[in-house]
Amino acid sequence: MSFITPAALAMGLLSVPIILMYMLRLRRTEMNISSNFLWQQLVRDREANAPWQRLRFSWLLLLQLLILAALVLALARPFQEVKTISSGRIVLLLDASASMAATDVSPSRFEQSQQIAEALVDTLGDEDTMTVIRVADVPDVLISSSQDKSAIRNAIRGAEISDSTGDWFAALTLAAAGAKGVEQLNVVIVTDGGLPGNLPEIPGDIRVVLVGEESENLAITALATRAVGGGEPQLFAQITNYGTQDAETIFSLSLDGELFSAQRYAVPAGQHIDVLTEDLPDNFRELEATLSVPSGSNVPDYLDSDNTAYAVYSAGGAGRVLLMTPRNIFLSEIFSSLPGVQLTQGDPANGLPRGEFDLYVFDSWLPARLPDGDLFIINPPGSTELFTVTGTIENINRARVSFIKPDDPRTEFLDFKNVNIRSFQSVRGFEDWAETMIEAEAGPLLLAGEVNNRQVAILTFALQESDLPLQIAWPVLVSNLTRWYTPPRALDVGDSIAPGTALPIRPYAGDSVRVTLPNGERVTLEMGETAQVAFADTNRAGIYTVEIRDGDRTLATEAFAVNLFSPLESNITPRESVLIGTVAFSDAVREDIGQREWWRELAVLGLIILLVEWLLYHRAALRKPSAGVPAFIGSRLPRRRFLGWRRS
Repeated sequence: MSFITPAALAMGLLSVPIILMYMLRLRRTEMNISSNFLWQQLVRDREANAPWQRLRFSWLLLLQLLILAALVLALARPFQEVKTISSGRIVLLLDASASMAATDVSPSRFEQSQQIAEALVDTLGDEDTMTVIRVADVPDVLISSSQDKSAIRNAIRGAEISDSTGDWFAALTLAAAGAKGVEQLNVVIVTDGGLPGNLPEIPGDIRVVLVGEESENLAITALATRAVGGGEPQLFAQITNYGTQDAETIFSLSLDGELFSAQRYAVPAGQHIDVLTEDLPDNFRELEATLSVPSGSNVPDYLDSDNTAYAVYSAGGAGRVLLMTPRNIFLSEIFSSLPGVQLTQGDPANGLPRGEFDLYVFDSWLPARLPDGDLFIINPPGSTELFTVTGTIENINRARVSFIKPDDPRTEFLDFKNVNIRSFQSVRGFEDWAETMIEAEAGPLLLAGEVNNRQVAILTFALQESDLPLQIAWPVLVSNLTRWYTPPRALDVGDSIAPGTALPIRPYAGDSVRVTLPNGERVTLEMGETAQVAFADTNRAGIYTVEIRDGDRTLATEAFAVNLFSPLESNITPRESVLIGTVAFSDAVREDIGQREWWRELAVLGLIILLVEWLLYHRAALRKPSAGVPAFIGSRLPRRRFLGWRRS
C-alpha cells in the first residue's frame, strides 16, 4: 500500500488538540437534582474533565479520532498496485450488437461486458484517460478522453444493446482517430468475437476481452412470402441450428396478429432446414414467425432476438407479359401462376406479335430487333446490341456455381449450389450496364441490369440443360425477378432490410411521409424540394408502415419489414480470437500495472463514523437532567450544597 499525497498524513497531528480538549476542565453550571442516584454520573463527569488527569475511556473521543484518521488517510490517497488490461490513453470499444443479448452467461453477455468495463475503470491511474465507444449499427461515442471515473462508469452503465450488427469498420476508424498526436494509444475491445474477418489494421496496442461460453441457438435466418403455384401465397422460411446439439423447436405463424399455424420441427446440429407453407390466405398483409422451445426439451436457446421474423405480403405483378418459347412447359406454368400477370404466349416461328408488353420473355429465341420493354432472355442463341455470345460451354465441371451476389433483392434466399447445369452460353460485352448475379467458373449464369430505361435479365443456359426447374430455387428466382420488374413503388426493398439500414422513400406524390415504427411511435418526414427522403430509424426489428400524405389526406400506404438475418450475430459460438488486419488477438490477460485507489471508501467510512458520533452525542445529551426538573420534582426536598452542586 502506498500514498499518492503522503504529505497529507501530517494532518494527523490534529488529534493532539482533540485530546487536549478532553483534558481541559469544562465550565459547569449549578443545577438542581432530584435524587442521589445521579450523583455518581456527575462525579465521573467531573473527574474526566479535570485538567491534566489521566483520560478515562470515552466513546465520543474514540469516534472523533477515527473520523480524523479516515479523513486524513483519504486525503493521502492510498493506492494498491493491481494488474490491469491496459493503461495510459485508452479507447474502449463496447460491443452492443444483437448477439450480446445472449444469456449463456448471467445475466447476459452485454451486461457482463459492462461489468468488465467498469472493472477496467477501477484500475485507471491518475494520468489515464478513457474514451468509450458503443459499437452498434452506428458507433456512438459515450464519453471522450475523460479522467472522471464516475462519469465513465455512468456512460458505461447507460449503454444499451441494439437489435443490429455492429459496424466495426467505422468503430475502428473512430478509435484510430484518437491516435493523432498520441505517443501510445491503447484499444480495448470487449466483445463475444462476432466480428467480420476483413477488418482493417489500426495503430496502437490492441487488447481483446472475449465474453460468452455456450453456442446453443436456433434462429430464423430467412423468411419471405410469394404468390406462386396456382396464385395462392406461400411462405418460404429457413431455420438454422448454430448449436452443437440436435434441437427441436415450434415454428408458429401469425397473420395480421392472428395465429395461423404452429408446427414442430427437428433441426440437426450445425445445419438448417427449409420450411415451405402453402395455401396461405390471400387477404393478409403482415406475417410474423416465431420460434419457441417445446416443453420437455433440454436444449436451450440462448438468444431470443433471432427467434422472431417478419414479412409483408403484396401480390404485386409484372403486368402484361409476352412469353416466346418453343413449348417450354416450365416457363408456361410458372408465369401463368403468377398473380398480377396477364400472360400472352407466342410462337417463335411466327415472329414477334404486335402490341406492347411490360415484360418480354425470350426462351432460346431472339427477334431481329429487341423491343423497348423489360426483357428476360433465357439461353440466348446469338448476340444483340446489348451483349455478345462467344460460344457454348459444355464442361459440366466448369458450370458449377462459384458466386452468388449477396445482399441483392434479385438473389434473395436463392440457393444455387445444388443446381446442376450441363451447358451454358458464354456471354460477354455486358459489363457497362449489367451485373453478374450468379457466376460459374467459366462465366456468368445470370446477368441483370438497367439499360435505356428498361430492366434486362439474362439466364445463360436452357432450362432443359439443367435441373433448376425441379428445385425450389426456380420459383424463388422467378419471383425475385418478377418483383424487380414490377413498376417502382415508394419503397424499393426486398422482403426485408437489416436493422439500422437507411431506406430511401420515393413518393410519387404528396408533400410528406409518415412512418409508424413497430412500437407505435410515428415519425413525419417533410418532402421539401427533394424527390425522395431517407429514413434511417430502423434499429428495431418489426414491421414499419409508410403513409404517403398530402396535407391531411393519406394517398397510399406501404409497409416493409426489418429482420436480423445475420449469421455473425446468430452464431454465438465462443471465439478464441479476433482477426484485425492480419493479426489474430486472443483473450487478453491482465499484464499492465494499474492503481486501485481507496480514498472514496475511506471518505465514506469517515462520514458513517461522523453520523454515529452525532447520534451518540445527542443520545447522551438527552439523558442529562435539565434545569427545569426541580420545579416539580425537587421543590419539596431539603437543600444542601456539596462540591459546588446543590442537592434538593
